[in-house]
Amino acid sequence: MFIDFVQQHIVKKCTGTSATVILAAVILSLLCGAVFIALAGANPLEAYYDMLKSTLGRYYGVGEVISKSIPLVLIAAGVAIGFYGGQTNLGGDGQFYLGAIAAVWTGLLFAELPWPLVFILSWIAACLAGGAWGAIAGVLKAYLNTSEIIVTIMLNYVSVLFVSFLVHGPLKEKGGFIPQTATLPEELHLPIILEATRAHAGILVALIALLTLWFVIHKTVLGYRIRAVGQGLAGARYAGIHCGRYITLSLFLSGALAGLAGAIEVFGIHHRVLEGISSDFGFTAVIVALLGRLKPLGILGSALLLSGLVVGANAMQVSQGVPVSVVLMLESMMVAFVLLGESYRQTAAK
Repeated sequence: MFIDFVQQHIVKKCTGTSATVILAAVILSLLCGAVFIALAGANPLEAYYDMLKSTLGRYYGVGEVISKSIPLVLIAAGVAIGFYGGQTNLGGDGQFYLGAIAAVWTGLLFAELPWPLVFILSWIAACLAGGAWGAIAGVLKAYLNTSEIIVTIMLNYVSVLFVSFLVHGPLKEKGGFIPQTATLPEELHLPIILEATRAHAGILVALIALLTLWFVIHKTVLGYRIRAVGQGLAGARYAGIHCGRYITLSLFLSGALAGLAGAIEVFGIHHRVLEGISSDFGFTAVIVALLGRLKPLGILGSALLLSGLVVGANAMQVSQGVPVSVVLMLESMMVAFVLLGESYRQTAAK
């Protein structure tokens, strides 16, 4: 029953809501957050000022917001594809890890080849690894009617532990003491777009992914069939669509983008795979997709907003002593207020 509630209420209400409701939800969340900040013994105005100053008011802060938003945009784009197909992919973190390890392994294996070819091979490997992991849940849902929510969550643990095994054993850097892979050659590092920050060219890949998402979903036969399956299996079957195939495909594409996010993260930031490279990107990306209403501009704006909150929270903790967990409360309240606002809007419309 909980899974049905998530799919039928949270997903549908958040993705169908208006921009006005989302804006109101963000404002109300910040107001409620001010209460918790005050209870923590800090001045809410000063705390929010420090948060804003550390993100938009500092050159390095802008770069951090951009760098943290890149994996969120890519994984959220994948989550959106799943939602369009009626599937809820909560396995972004696991697919991210597999994409990262596949990309680094491929990059190290073919490091002698010209760097453009290595980029292509590594990113394809990442997409295939993440996509295959998502497709497992798709096949089980399509042919055994299992819950893709439960399967993708459980597969997160499997993939994280598998990658942990690899960086402790077969792929561990030779002669190293820390559980991590060898470093990618410097020519395979994504270029920095803002000097003296960590903002890298991966943002261009993220923007291309958003444009591709919009085009595929709204302008192609493939997108039409995915949306038809998401709207209702009975109607899709009546139209002659092989539902199982497109359920699996939507989760494959969803996982592929999460895997690509892992590749971009290691090529742009870490340049190797180590334990703990994902800061719960997968679950945050679900919130990004919902707040963005599955639309490219909305996803980009939501990713920048939540990235800004994370960067600002660190500064707020240092200057005001406010726990970083306040950001988690703000994210949760945003979704809650969107649900309440959309319920009120629909009730008033009747």
